[in-house]
Amino acid sequence: MMINQTKLETDEESLKRDFISLMKKIDERKIEEVESGFHTDYTDSVSIKGSASVFSSNKTKYLESLKEGKIGGVERSVSIHSIDFLDSFGFVKADLESPVMKFRSIYTFYLDQGAWKIIKAVVVAEKK
Repeated sequence: MMINQTKLETDEESLKRDFISLMKKIDERKIEEVESGFHTDYTDSVSIKGSASVFSSNKTKYLESLKEGKIGGVERSVSIHSIDFLDSFGFVKADLESPVMKFRSIYTFYLDQGAWKIIKAVVVAEKK
């Protein structure tokens, strides 16, 4: 039991660290570092609060939007509500907030050769 508890704490610490680091890299538009933190099969689903539409993208589209300055570039505070695990998947429920936007999100990471890679994001964005 103690070994499993220690592994869980280690996984939680590493996922939390990698999550916060990746969000900071997005905020700073560090394209190459962001790219290395994304799983090849990354997808996201984003809705704007109050809208009936959902916008989706994949890794390529996300990185293009980051390069073009359509997303990122603004520092956000991060508030993690929970971290959970299912085998090699890690789930982070978090709120991120910039001076202009709030994001309520659930992120799925996959432990790929010892590194957490974001594979799915579900985000509700709200203008302040």
